[in-house]
Amino acid sequence: MKNIVYTLSLVIAFSLAFTSCGNEATPIVKKPSNYTVVLDLSDRILLPEQLDKDFYLIEKYFKVFEKMARRNLVLSSKDRFSVRIIPQKNSPLNVNHYEDILQLYLDETEVQTKNKSLTELNQSLPKVLENLKKEALYGKDPSNYFGVDIWAYLHDNGKGLSKQGYDNKVLFITDGYFDFESQSHVLQDKNQYTSTCFLNELTTSDWKQISESKEYGLLPIQLEKNTKWIVAGISGKKASDILQTEKITYFWKKWLTQSGVGTSQFVLNGSKTEMSSSLIGQL
Repeated sequence: MKNIVYTLSLVIAFSLAFTSCGNEATPIVKKPSNYTVVLDLSDRILLPEQLDKDFYLIEKYFKVFEKMARRNLVLSSKDRFSVRIIPQKNSPLNVNHYEDILQLYLDETEVQTKNKSLTELNQSLPKVLENLKKEALYGKDPSNYFGVDIWAYLHDNGKGLSKQGYDNKVLFITDGYFDFESQSHVLQDKNQYTSTCFLNELTTSDWKQISESKEYGLLPIQLEKNTKWIVAGISGKKASDILQTEKITYFWKKWLTQSGVGTSQFVLNGSKTEMSSSLIGQL
């Protein structure tokens, strides 16, 4: 009987030791977070309260980042937050200035100043965005805004929005159109373009079937697979076409998927509350 009890004791002891060693060998390491905003300041910002809604989303997005950065000790945080503005021809806006003051890389911040830097950005963000609003609205007519080249910007900078070893999230604020006053510089490969000019060919109820049969879409680029994309502010420009937002979302989704992105979600333009609730629900 004593031998049996002794043997059982040894089995239990070895089992506990093996389990403990196994746990130690495979610790759960949470990746730091990299929160990026990409902002489209083309003539879409002339819509009433559009920038107010855009900046409200940025503030909410920052709050999520701040909570993440403080989830343990902020002193050890390596989380990142940044706002990127797509360049626009003839715009007087000092893009570099705003990108510099709207970013915080805690992995590059001295330990003793991390908490102070996080607090300072939290406090200054509303004022900085208010100043950005005033400077971004430099004209009252759509012709004052050349337009932004979303395709070219992401072709050149898309992969740089993600950081290796991080949990990457990109909030892209735009109405979703890849269009310009002139189509002269648009690239084309068969029925794939660097603009959404092909939407003009899809005006009937069977637009999706036509687009699939003719393989309409945007020219794919290279983006990081594991970066989560949220495209917010999708909005139609033609009142006569009630399916425009559905079309834009469809082609964005198709493009991001063909470009390698594994997860993408979309927020339609609406009220502050509607857009914010949708955004937070997807983070």
